[in-house]
Amino acid sequence: MMKRRNFLASLTATCVAGPLTIHYSHATAAAPRAPFGKRLNWDCDVIETVSHRSDRRKPVVTGVDVESTGRLMAVVGDDHAIGIYDFQDQSFVQHLDKHTDWVRAARFSRDGRLLATAGNDRQLFVWDSNDLGPGRAAPVQANRTPEAIIDLTFNHNGSLLATVGFDGWLRLFDTQTGLPSSKLACACPDNHAVAFSADGQQVAAGGRSGTIRVWDVDSGDRIAQYKVHRQRVRTLEFASDGRLVSGGDDQRIAITDPKNPSDGQRLPRQASKLYAVKLLDNDLIATGGSDNKIHVSRLLDGSDVGYLEGHTGTVSSLALKSDQLVSGSYDTQVRIWSTTRQASVLNDARPVLNTSWKK
Repeated sequence: MMKRRNFLASLTATCVAGPLTIHYSHATAAAPRAPFGKRLNWDCDVIETVSHRSDRRKPVVTGVDVESTGRLMAVVGDDHAIGIYDFQDQSFVQHLDKHTDWVRAARFSRDGRLLATAGNDRQLFVWDSNDLGPGRAAPVQANRTPEAIIDLTFNHNGSLLATVGFDGWLRLFDTQTGLPSSKLACACPDNHAVAFSADGQQVAAGGRSGTIRVWDVDSGDRIAQYKVHRQRVRTLEFASDGRLVSGGDDQRIAITDPKNPSDGQRLPRQASKLYAVKLLDNDLIATGGSDNKIHVSRLLDGSDVGYLEGHTGTVSSLALKSDQLVSGSYDTQVRIWSTTRQASVLNDARPVLNTSWKK
């Protein structure tokens, strides 16, 4: 079984306040193999989204997340609905229809009690997971923001919900009261990614400018600001040691420590814009993007493990379900990939490469 604390435990910890621009230069001990050239034959199950509207068109998938027990999955897309999939019943048991435009993001709280959804209609809904079985559920909280919401996430204990979108603010909501609690000024007015650190003490956002800002949650003070991508940041995830993994339109994955962002790691350039990143077991990282593939790399040295092929549209979102990787795509499918083959992949040990950059 995949345990998140295990595959994050091997990451090592190393905040610089104020703006910082990073200039890239690579110094490697040995040339890595050609990146992303090997197809991985991981087992895969396909879940087709369900057409439930009069036009009979299946929705593209813009977001997917799995509840912590692995019982339920939320799938959102351009049909304005939230599909609730029950893994035991192997079917969609409900389609929540409160949104009136594209739903961009869905996220369960870590304890599985709450589901948050948001999108182009500027509405933010929070749902009680106990209501997500067969029947019709109503949101337990609702808010409206001035502009469309692109990404959202809960903190470690589910007490705060953060959102970003097509304005210059990261907004924090108190899930106890359902009310806005504060807002933080982002580096640009078009933000696509937000993430809390594992302990909930920091929150980060990035967007069109390629600049990432990190704040202390309690005080609201800016901890760090650095431009690590040459184009739009689309995805962010904190490792348990505090390092921040980011990806975007420049086709790069960067791993930085907000305390020392000028000394970080950058994985080999991929062949597509990167829409999703997910940390896996044994220092593996999965990325999804506009080449319709999921690429798997070693986090320590940036070398490739291979790619997962099957989607025929942009891979827009990634999530974890126990020892499985879940992917959502514009091809109207969700795929469930078995990652149990990782052990044999990692038997091919190689020296760690120095792929750091310096200011």
